[in-house]
Amino acid sequence: MQKKLPFYEFTLLPDSEQFSLVFLDGEFKNSREVGNRIYCLYQLYDFLVEIEYDICENKIAGKVAFQPKV
Repeated sequence: MQKKLPFYEFTLLPDSEQFSLVFLDGEFKNSREVGNRIYCLYQLYDFLVEIEYDICENKIAGKVAFQPKV
């Protein structure tokens, strides 16, 4: 991972930059399949990002960033 980016600053970035950071600097943690969707969880710095993939459309359907409770 490169420099640490605070959660709030990450959420202010355009989606394209958020996806780039997740795929380049994020650490894949887990995935689950629900219907025709796959949800992949990534650790990025000190927060998590879940990417939702649409299997039928073969594209990203959504993204949620959140901070885990400690």
